[in-house]
Amino acid sequence: MKRCRTFCLLLVTGCAALFAPFATGADDDPLREKALLGDHKAEFELGDEYFHGTKSRKANPVLAAHWYRKASEYVPEAMFNYGICLERGLGVPRDPVAAAECYRKAAEKHCEPAEFNYAMVLLNGISFRTVDEREKFRDSEMPALEPEKARKMIRALADRGYLPAQVELAALLIARREDVSAEEAEKAFELVSKVVKNPDAPARAWRVLGDCYFSGFGTIPDGTKMIEALNKAVERGSLEALSRMGYCYEFGINVKQDQEKALACYERAAKAGLPAAMLKYGDMISAGEVKGKGIDEALVWFKKSAAEDHPEALYRLGTLNLHGIGTDKDPELAAELFSHGAQLEHPGCQYELGLLFLEEDGPIAKDVRAAFFWFNRAASKGHAQAQRQLAVCYENGVGCEPDLEKALLLYHEAANNGDVEARRRLLK
Repeated sequence: MKRCRTFCLLLVTGCAALFAPFATGADDDPLREKALLGDHKAEFELGDEYFHGTKSRKANPVLAAHWYRKASEYVPEAMFNYGICLERGLGVPRDPVAAAECYRKAAEKHCEPAEFNYAMVLLNGISFRTVDEREKFRDSEMPALEPEKARKMIRALADRGYLPAQVELAALLIARREDVSAEEAEKAFELVSKVVKNPDAPARAWRVLGDCYFSGFGTIPDGTKMIEALNKAVERGSLEALSRMGYCYEFGINVKQDQEKALACYERAAKAGLPAAMLKYGDMISAGEVKGKGIDEALVWFKKSAAEDHPEALYRLGTLNLHGIGTDKDPELAAELFSHGAQLEHPGCQYELGLLFLEEDGPIAKDVRAAFFWFNRAASKGHAQAQRQLAVCYENGVGCEPDLEKALLLYHEAANNGDVEARRRLLK
């Protein structure tokens, strides 16, 4: 009986401790009282106080997410903030798919931060942190990529003066600079130059300004100003800017070539967790640029980068395992790595996977239609060897109906892209 009483006492005490954050201060907490009575504005404000923390209220992500969710159907900003909690896993299990839906709903009610975040989802898709997380949400209904719609949304937000959209618009213009007029490039440069004058300018703004000076987009290429801008971005936590500095020093782009500085940038960004820098750091190790470290250490960094779904790292690691370079031959693992990289649209992985599908006794079952499919995907991205192999398929009817006209066109495309074997076949 005593044991039973003790257990009940412990249970009551535990429950009180668990729900204490919801119950404390009820008598002298007007904001909380309003929230408990269903005042949606108070629910949102209470969520904000728990999210950021105040002098009188300690930050508590669980309670912040709770009150944001309560207010989310009525206050667009609360819906957006609940999406942030879901995307970052603050106070709730991380769910990037549900976060995207929150951004969509809040965007429909003209919440500018939500409009921007949803535009980025439409532009880049949902970002998953790990392979396991991607698999977890594999069957979830996700928004389709709509890059044109996303660009229109970003431009509209930029025109309304929304700072992150102005920075992203400049970045989008730089990415397609071949199709951008000189006048539009100058406007983009002026825009991002204006943004960085704000003391709270984000790291990405400085990174984009560095890119302008790097490529001469809307201005004259300037190595000194490029490094200054990238340094500002690095100070604000941009690992991409740090990696870009490494690239500039490695190849002497707008700065004096300096392999030691390049290595230092790549190493720092790699150890901070940037997948692209992990790959580059591994490259420099394998090239003998790091004393006392060889191919074994390079493989460690390739594996780390591949674990973060970096497509080029998956391709590199697959190639090493396929041919047994620096490691034992493992065709099965190579096939797995190429398959994953192919799904991420890496043309090299798609080509190698196609070749494996043609093998009689390879690590995966022979499937000529699958081989044709992957050659076609890689060829559409301008991969010369895939274009030639696709031509062979059309020439001999492998995985498709024979079509000599298509084969000839593809041989020409492959040859123009530098494939020697395609040129030899054309001469025949």
